[in-house]
Amino acid sequence: MILKAIKYNRNQDNPNERWRIEGAGDEFEKWIPLNPINLVVGPNASGKTRFIDAIRHIGYALDGVNESSIAFIGTASYELKFEDDGHEIYYLIDFKDGKVTQELLKEDGQEKLNRAKGRLYYEQIGEKLDLEISKYSVAAARPDAKQQPFFRSLHEWGKGIVYFQFGGTLGRYTTFKSKTGLSLRNGDNAIEAFIQGRRDNQFVTSIINDMAQIGYLIDDVSVAKLRYIPDRGLSVKEQELDMVTDQTIMSQGMFRAFSLLVQLNYLLLAQIPSCILIDDIGEGLDYERSKSLIDLIIKKAQNSTIQIIMTTNDRFVMNNVSLEYWNVIQRVKNKSIIYNYINSKQTFDDFAFTGLNNFDFFATNFFISGFEEYVDGAG
Repeated sequence: MILKAIKYNRNQDNPNERWRIEGAGDEFEKWIPLNPINLVVGPNASGKTRFIDAIRHIGYALDGVNESSIAFIGTASYELKFEDDGHEIYYLIDFKDGKVTQELLKEDGQEKLNRAKGRLYYEQIGEKLDLEISKYSVAAARPDAKQQPFFRSLHEWGKGIVYFQFGGTLGRYTTFKSKTGLSLRNGDNAIEAFIQGRRDNQFVTSIINDMAQIGYLIDDVSVAKLRYIPDRGLSVKEQELDMVTDQTIMSQGMFRAFSLLVQLNYLLLAQIPSCILIDDIGEGLDYERSKSLIDLIIKKAQNSTIQIIMTTNDRFVMNNVSLEYWNVIQRVKNKSIIYNYINSKQTFDDFAFTGLNNFDFFATNFFISGFEEYVDGAG
């Protein structure tokens, strides 16, 4: 299932904490349309991480692992549109102080859930019945395969949220003893992903080939004793070195790329439908490796079961990622407005005639007003 569009409003009743993320223009009624592959660009404090977090938190709520994820959302409103095997799912959920006040679901235009009215559709009997549920619970997080199969897709989507904070540790200090089973939700469990994935003969080969694509030449990947920690972890055999390089002594940039690729390859190998969120992609990598990593991620994600949403404010990254994947954020007070090829097609197409590089599309604000603003600024 693919997230096709989203709207998000937070704390509309509190002017000090109010925040809204919406799409540009009126044609799409402020929806932010999304593609299978997305790069969210913008300056610091424009709302890139807020956007990623909004998707992450609603995913956690739909997964239903624990009710604290609902309390963490606080007061907010979400509207989501999904495409699920040819079906369109519309889902709205409102939270007030960590409690659910409304939950509405439509499948191909047919209302299946209206929590405010206390009505839920039962598939086997073909009609709606009264619904009673705790205000601290999300109905869609509790799928009944027979009676509410339309909940299952939402639940699985939430379960498939994987978050990589690329500027973080990405599990650098997670060892064999500290692994907690296969959960890739926070992008910090490369060791368990490797242990599970190496059962397939092609898995290790894929990691070695991917690392070579970004300039890290290795001959092998293994679970081995760590040099400075009395435990086992992930190690690689670099071609130019006689000894192995374990996860604790890899360079920061190398380990970030390695951890992400181990987990990404496992998700693809296991064909786990996932929405992968990567904040600050390329952070800590040099220009060439950052570019190569993003090219590799895009290539691997195409025609797969995963959706990618990445963020960056790196001009070199922007210059080398096609505008077709861009979502440019303009911050206006307590609102983030997102422009992309779907909701601003003419502006994106016009930019090709300027002869400028991709970063200038962002830096000159061409994405907002096109030639009109560009000409005024040049004059």
